[in-house]
Order: sequence, then C-alpha cells, then structure tokens
Amino acid sequence: MRAIRPERILMTSALLALLSASPLRADADVATAAKVETIIALNQHLSGYAIQVLLRDGRLRIEGAVPSVIERTLAEDLANLVANGVPVDNALDVNAPFARSPGPLTARVEDLDVATKIRERLEWQISTTGLEVSVEIDGGIARLQGRVGSPGASDRVATIVGTTEGVREVFNYINVDPDVLTEERGRQAAVAEVKRSDTWIADRLGAVLRYDTTVNAGSMEVSSTDGVVLLRGTVTSLAERQVAEALAGDILGVREVESLLSFDRPM
Repeated sequence: MRAIRPERILMTSALLALLSASPLRADADVATAAKVETIIALNQHLSGYAIQVLLRDGRLRIEGAVPSVIERTLAEDLANLVANGVPVDNALDVNAPFARSPGPLTARVEDLDVATKIRERLEWQISTTGLEVSVEIDGGIARLQGRVGSPGASDRVATIVGTTEGVREVFNYINVDPDVLTEERGRQAAVAEVKRSDTWIADRLGAVLRYDTTVNAGSMEVSSTDGVVLLRGTVTSLAERQVAEALAGDILGVREVESLLSFDRPM
C-alpha cells in the first residue's frame, strides 16, 4: 500500500475544515464583530478613542489605544457581553491621552434618547397630548418649536421638558396662536377618549416618574385598577409628593389618584 505523506494529511484536514465551514456561521461572526464595535463606540467611556474590532480566524481582536487598564478591561467586558461565544483577544494599548468628552456618536445617541423621553411625556400626559410641538436636543440643550393655542400650553411643555432627565437648558420658541385653540382641544379630546388598559397606565406613569428629575421614582410603587392609580412609597418633601400626584393625574386614562406616599425625611 502506498504511504500517505504527513503534509498531505495536514493539507487534506485543512481543506476539509475550509469546505465544512458554514457561510452562515461566517456571516454570524462578522455580524458579531460589528455588534461589538458598535457597543464600544456607543459607550461613554470608550467612544472618545480610536478602537477597532477585527475578525481573524474565528476570533475577535480589539485594537487601538485607551488611557488605562480600566478602559481596556471595560472594552473586553463589553465585547464578551455580546460576543455570543466568539473568543475575544484584547490587544488594546494603554498609552492614549485621556478623552475629555465622549465621541460624537455617543453624544448624538444620548440626545436622541432624551428627545424620545420628552416626546413620550408630551404624548402620554393629558395636558400636552395633541399639541403641535417639535423638540430638538443638542448636547442636552432643548429647543422647542411649534404652535399652541394658549400661553399656558406653552408653559406646560417647557416645564415638562425642563424637568426631563438629561435636559440642561430649554429655549422655548413655541408660538401662541389663539386661532388654533379650538382645533387643539378637539385633538386632545379625541385622544383622551381612547380607552387605556391598567397595564398601559401603570407602565407609562412609571416611566414618566423615572424621567422626571423632581421626584425619586425608585422610592415609589405604581398600580392601576380600572383607571384608579395608587401611589405607594416615600417622599422627602410635600413638593415631591404633590409633583408625583400631579404627574399621576395627568396620565391619559387615569380617572382618579389615591396617594399613600409618606414622608421619609433624610437625616
């Protein structure tokens, strides 16, 4: 029998491995590499640095430079969080100057997140739903535009925006036009007539309380039964309790608010 040379055995094994490699698996690995690079690029501690994620021989390799081992470890932890079992090689150097601000992509994502919170509040709250108002956020600075029927509506929008987490300053360019008041109230009445489930109410109120910087949502519990909202928990001042109760009463679908919020004054 003719002997088979060892190098031919190795070549055959490599060829079989290549042929057996699934294109779907390769595509999945490329997608994973992109996912890792994205999660790093959006992280506020890492987005200010030039970091690449490469796919080599079925492994992810993180390259670039960060200022210390702390950021280096964070990049690896984030990569492993979404790597879906793909091995990660951390080749980041630790000689980069410290970035004083996050990258532009991270800053823009943060602004979009804040704008979404504001738009949700304006849509979910009775006093502002149906208003023709637009919101733009740039570096935490809110610019409001649109047209409303009364000065009170304009002030309510500005107050909601100014108390939303992530907003540093508000510029209110909303025009007050009494001619739109009738149409505006018609839209608000139509929206208010839509039936909301208790789950919808409790979920939206919980989110609004978390978004609002004047209350501590972590110390409150929210429930709703047939549109009657029950607030439980603690507050540190009468003003905080009044704000929480007012927010609860301003959510679409709420018929009544029962408050069991008690005072827990800080030492």
